Amino acid sequence: MPEAKLAPDKITYSAAISACEKGGQWQQALNVLSLMPEARVESDRITYNAAISACEKGSQWQLALNLLRLMHEARVVPNHITYNAAISACEKCGQWQQALNLISLMPEVRVVPNEITFSATISACEKGGQWQLALNLLSLMPKARVVPNEITYNAAISACEKVGQWQRALSLLGSMPEARASPDEISFSASISACGPGGQWQSALDVLRKMLEQQVMPDEVSYNALISVCERSQQLERGLQLLWESKGRGVSLSVAFFPGALARLSVHDPDIISAAFDEVMLKLSASPLTPQELSSIAWSSGMLGVNNSTLLQALVIQAVPQLELFTLRDLLKLAWGFAASGVDVGLLMAIQTEVITRLEQVDLHHFSELFRNAFLQETLGLLWASNFAGCCSNKLLASARLVIRQAGAIMDIAHGPSSLPAYESFGELPCTEADLWQPDGKPQIILDLPDRLVIFKPPGWEVHSQHTDLQLSSFLQAALGKRFAITRDEEHQCGFLHRLDLPSSGLVLAAKTYEAYYDLKVQLNAGEIARDYVILCHGWVRPCLKDIKAKVYWRGLLPTIAGDQGKPSWTRLKVTAHAWHRSTALSLVAVRIATGRRHQIRSHFSHVGHPTVCDGKYTADATFQSDQDLCARNFLHRYRLAFKDLAGKDHEVMMPVPADLMISLQRVTARDIQSAETIRDWVTGSSLRSWQDYTPLILDFGRKQADTQ
Repeated sequence: MPEAKLAPDKITYSAAISACEKGGQWQQALNVLSLMPEARVESDRITYNAAISACEKGSQWQLALNLLRLMHEARVVPNHITYNAAISACEKCGQWQQALNLISLMPEVRVVPNEITFSATISACEKGGQWQLALNLLSLMPKARVVPNEITYNAAISACEKVGQWQRALSLLGSMPEARASPDEISFSASISACGPGGQWQSALDVLRKMLEQQVMPDEVSYNALISVCERSQQLERGLQLLWESKGRGVSLSVAFFPGALARLSVHDPDIISAAFDEVMLKLSASPLTPQELSSIAWSSGMLGVNNSTLLQALVIQAVPQLELFTLRDLLKLAWGFAASGVDVGLLMAIQTEVITRLEQVDLHHFSELFRNAFLQETLGLLWASNFAGCCSNKLLASARLVIRQAGAIMDIAHGPSSLPAYESFGELPCTEADLWQPDGKPQIILDLPDRLVIFKPPGWEVHSQHTDLQLSSFLQAALGKRFAITRDEEHQCGFLHRLDLPSSGLVLAAKTYEAYYDLKVQLNAGEIARDYVILCHGWVRPCLKDIKAKVYWRGLLPTIAGDQGKPSWTRLKVTAHAWHRSTALSLVAVRIATGRRHQIRSHFSHVGHPTVCDGKYTADATFQSDQDLCARNFLHRYRLAFKDLAGKDHEVMMPVPADLMISLQRVTARDIQSAETIRDWVTGSSLRSWQDYTPLILDFGRKQADTQ
């Protein structure tokens, strides 16, 4: 325009900023706004509103609030459009406190909130998990002479849904007609989802019936919610019926819906799975898919054990050019799927490059707690997938470690300095012989460092779940007092890095600070923590069996199932001794886990036909009863942990088998000289060492090659 000797005015700049806003170019919008003073054109409410809206669409809540502040300084009067855009910017980033602050300031500047204002603020509370505040805002609307509409109710129902407040969600749904708000598919779908955490599948089906009675047609989101409720309630057959119903009703379904539902419902029928992925291949070859669809298909193929190289290659071709458009969650699902079903090193390295770029740009100080925690879990998941696939780059590990540690430090500051005297750590606390033979089996702190520690968990104690009276978390709280906030933070597992099954014994790693917790989380997901076990199992395990890589899945309190579907899992083993007790053949096996799934060792050894001794979940009842003549509880003991402290120094802790397992070993008869020596070593506890330093039995049953199952 200057070349044409036409001076741009307010209308020109406002139009340009609005164009940038509509195109999602918030940086360009702010750049245009910054040029106005130089051109001696004053910004007005229209230009500011357009710029704030651009920031809202780009999820730049800090910049949106800064523009609102600049408006006041420039004496430009904001209106409800201004505040609605600023509140929406906060809502997108889960900044519910900022959104509430803005709506509370509106009366002071004589701006009247409308239904959009309330809806956006309620949505902000929903994203922050603040369902009580969301309902309070809804109740305030009549006093403000604002009539709630479907969008307002949907936001309030979603707030209840996020925290499993299913009764309140259903109550809101039922009250909508009285408020002259017509429930739509979003209202019904959110109400159905609310029934999931509580396992209220009957209530979810009641909502579906009401939906159909009111002639509101369920969509993909509705059926997705219904199937999720059935999955969580272990009503898998009903979930499958709903899946077929969605097809029969002619619901418009995305290409990823059917495979995703099959994976969540653990469908095993190869014909159904094959047909679903044949349809996926047709869609992949015919049209481009969204990042969400691509990542969901990859995840589903990994869960269902679909190792189709043509499918995976088609996913790679579409995914790589648009990785920057994937959310971090979708990048995780994509990486996880390929790590589980077929490693493509090129794709995983491209994903890591994209994640590193985001890690270098992120500022967690400006994240809400909910968004920050999601970011951390997704980053840790990406570390795990990369490590499991065997191609985790040093740069990704370094970038993730830096950011995740910083997040932990931020949390430590937020919880405030302790008012109690500084805690004095005691370093390594050796276990005495009396401790080991203690009949009541109390927990003990074995290694005490300034910000982390190792505890011995006796059998019968639970790490943290409140299913039994004997809680390791209670022991830790009593031992450390109130000095460390994380020990009472259930969202962070009370500081524990991992669990150990109730009947098992062994070493457990815990953190005293959030920074230590997340530092150890990085080590755990990057494969830097060694967890070594000793087990006694049924049968003479072939010494050539080195690895068990069966996938696992579980439902509620039911046993974990190992096979070709579920989450990828890896157990490494060395058969160190063969023995027998009466007429029962037994093997003493040293184990290292590369993944830490629920009941992984027990389910894996049962899967290969060698269940652990005295395991009521994974053996027949007759076997379990017979085993009790040898051992009163499951013979599984985590004897060694190796990890690093915050400075990178290596630490190793080892713990001999407790007295009850020593007695059991003394009752068995070794099959050969090597086995006798190994069993003697475990009984005396005199030569404990790393799993990798144990020598497997020489016997190979005629097999020379290492075996994996």
